[in-house]
Amino acid sequence: MRGVKAIVLLFGLIALAFGQQLQPGNFDIRAEPTAKLQTGAPIPFAITVRDPLHKPVVEARVTLRIENGNPSDTRTYKAPGTDPGSYVAKPEFPVAGQWNLVVDVRRAKEMSTRTIEFNVPQ
Repeated sequence: MRGVKAIVLLFGLIALAFGQQLQPGNFDIRAEPTAKLQTGAPIPFAITVRDPLHKPVVEARVTLRIENGNPSDTRTYKAPGTDPGSYVAKPEFPVAGQWNLVVDVRRAKEMSTRTIEFNVPQ
């Protein structure tokens, strides 16, 4: 009888572990700079996040990562919420060139990511 209880407990723990995995949020993510793109200064990016029903995604954990192919230039910034569905990150680009902005949005067990390419002049 003890063996049966142990097996049931084991299966319950496995089900709980798999239930904690992130699921696609299918969020609509938009990110736009609100200042002129340049190097050496924090550039505010307005990030809007909507769910599949076009409602603002609130209380999400939003980050913005910048990368240009050089691992030493890759940086991640938190994007705190400002209004329902609106978040702001202020990345600082160390060098000019092509940059990928990777916006990651997590809410509860849902997550979505969007990559946007920008050219940062001198």
